[in-house]
Order: sequence, then C-alpha cells, then structure tokens
Amino acid sequence: MFGTKLQTVCPCCDLIIDIPRIIAKQMAICPHCHHKLCEANVNHDNRIVALSFSALLMLLSSMFYPFLSFSSNGITQTITLPDAARILFNYDSELLGLFIDLSIIALPMSLLIILIPLHLGVLKTLPQGIARRLLKFTLALEPWIMSEIFLIGVLVSMVKIMSLADISFGASFWAYAGFVILYIAALVHLNRPRLWAQIKPIKVLEGAEHAKRAIDENIKACHVCHQLCTGKICQRCHTKTHVRNPHSVQKATAWLITSIVCYIPANVLPIMNTTSLGDETPSTLIGGVILLWKSGSYPIAGIIFFASVVVPLAKAFVLSFLCIMVTKPANRHTKSYTRIYQLTEFIGKWSMIDVFVVAILVALVQLGNLMSVTPGLGIAFFTVMVICQMMAAHSFDPRLLWDSPKNKSSETKT
Repeated sequence: MFGTKLQTVCPCCDLIIDIPRIIAKQMAICPHCHHKLCEANVNHDNRIVALSFSALLMLLSSMFYPFLSFSSNGITQTITLPDAARILFNYDSELLGLFIDLSIIALPMSLLIILIPLHLGVLKTLPQGIARRLLKFTLALEPWIMSEIFLIGVLVSMVKIMSLADISFGASFWAYAGFVILYIAALVHLNRPRLWAQIKPIKVLEGAEHAKRAIDENIKACHVCHQLCTGKICQRCHTKTHVRNPHSVQKATAWLITSIVCYIPANVLPIMNTTSLGDETPSTLIGGVILLWKSGSYPIAGIIFFASVVVPLAKAFVLSFLCIMVTKPANRHTKSYTRIYQLTEFIGKWSMIDVFVVAILVALVQLGNLMSVTPGLGIAFFTVMVICQMMAAHSFDPRLLWDSPKNKSSETKT
C-alpha cells in the first residue's frame, strides 16, 4: 500500500482514484472535488507514543490538584477537574454530568491508553478479529472527545465572572492545558491507513477503473477502512458495506428535526440560574450574550453568539438545503456544496462551548447565600440539540450530491 500506487475512492464525490507514490510533506487531493485524501506514509509511531504518554501523564495530573479558585468577600471556593461533572449530579443533571465526564476525561484517557500499544505494534500480534474491533473502537472515540472545547469554555467562563470575584488558575488547569496541546499534536500525526495496514494490507480491486465513479462500476468503498470491494462485507475490516449510507437523507432529516425542536426551549428556557444575596436571576443564551456585550467583553460575546446561536441555525439551514439538493442532478455548484458540508461537520461540536461554560460556573460559584449558580433546563435541551446536529451531519452522505438521477435509488442498495 505505502510507497507504491494506492487505490481509493473519494469519500465525498465517489471518484475512483489511483494515487501515485507520495513523499513526506505531500498530500493527495481529489481532482474532482478537491477533498484531502491522504498524506505520505511517514512512520510517526515513536512520536505518537511519546506524545500520548506525555498527554496521559498531564491528564492524570490534572485530576488531583486544584483546577480553579473563586474568591468573593473573603469566601473561597476551589474545585478540581472532576468537580465540573460531579456537582451537576447534585442538581439532578446526571446525564449532563455523565456527558461532561466522558467527553473531557474518560474518552480522551481511553484513547491515549489505547494509542500507545497500537503504535508499539500490538495490532500485528493480536488475532485479526480482536485487532479489527480494537481499531474500530479507537477511531470511533475521536469525534466525541471535546477537551479543547472544554478548555475554551473554561476561559470564557472566567471572563464572565472575573468582575464579580478574584479568579486564580490552579496547577491542574495548566496540566490540562498541556494535555490538550499534547493530545492535539498526537492526533495530527495519527496515520489511520498505516494502522489498518498492520492488520491487513489494502488489496487492489481488479477492474476498478481510474477516474470513474464507484457507483457506476458497482464498487463499494468501506466507510471504516476504505477498502474497495464488490461484496456485502469488507474483506479487511469485516464491516457491512453499502453503495450509499442506507436511508442517509431520512436519518439526517430526523436528527435535524429533533435538533430544531430542542433549539426552541434551549433559547427560551434559562440555561442557568444565578442567586446573589437571596435574589435569583435566570439567564438565557441570548441574555448571557447581551450581558457580556454590555460589560465590554465584545470578543467573548461574539464567540458565544457565533458558537451557540449562529452555528446551530446555520447548520440547520445548510443540512436542510443539502437534503433538498440531493434530489437534483450535480451541477457546477456541487463542489461548493461539498465544501460547505465538510465545514458544517467540522464546526458542529464547537457549539458545546456554552455547555462547558455552564458546567464550570455551576461547579465554581457555590458560595452559599452570598452567590451560587445552578443549571437550568435550557442547557439540557441545548446539549441534546448539539448532539442531534452532530448526528445529522454524520448521517448525511455527501456522495449523494454528485449522483445522477439514475443513481438516486442506489442509496438503499447493499
């Protein structure tokens, strides 16, 4: 596979492509839709092991020391990283607390623990069945890890309350920031095709003609390991294959409608309630943005407004538009539609910033009758809305945008 010609199918436009040998710092781009296909096969195993081990140490260190401190009128509240989720459990927000625990601690820790042996060659020693399941599980974790978004959320929450009290960052905060940097660096060097090749080298499919669309040649590209095949089961990863993701538009539409239904209460209901000297004040998404703007925090207000209001609305509009466009033949604008979809899928989880802001404020601002923050019902609807939009983008198959009318029925084929 590596160092010689590579046969693949573009996951965005379904074009069969024979990629010639590429060297370090080069990448292959689809000539049809300009989607990035792959980079050169450079062995980064040692670097990934070092980065993953360092990131794991940083993450473990951030669990046991003070994360943030909040002081007002002589009263100080100090929290650790696990407190961000634990205190939510005390306010009957178990699902929200569980989601935060998983996305910022449990899942990244699991991924790092698995990445180390994977890049020490363990896939070559395991039975193929176990190796396949392990690699599938590992690669499925990444989209649900939101450590970098949580870190931005912490900084935003500090800006929101710095005028009310003295804020200090503990050792755990700096350890977590170091973890995020090292974690991102490890993922940048992650070579997924190389890992699959350790289980079973990719097999060139005879009869797959370069520069033709796979659907026209009755060829399926495995969505997990990208092996080209004609059968119902991928020969390399044993995943069920389809010409197109089954019922892609229907699933995306269902998730999208659910997200729109949740968007209304997420904006109308309070996302948190602030109690100061016995006076309780509810705060909605828009209300929080207006408060930040009036206080002079224009960049932070802009970030929150963009991530929590503009992005969800834009995603809903874009995905609705794309679901309509799959019923029409491809045209000169289809390449632009594909790029818009890729951008929509990429930025989707960044709307979670407000969820993490609320979690930090609830955990940190607990000064009894003097001042306290509790989660509102709106934040639960907002979390469900963001997850539904992520699922809608994941369910949508961009290859449908490039299909001709005679191909449209192929979505249900196996």
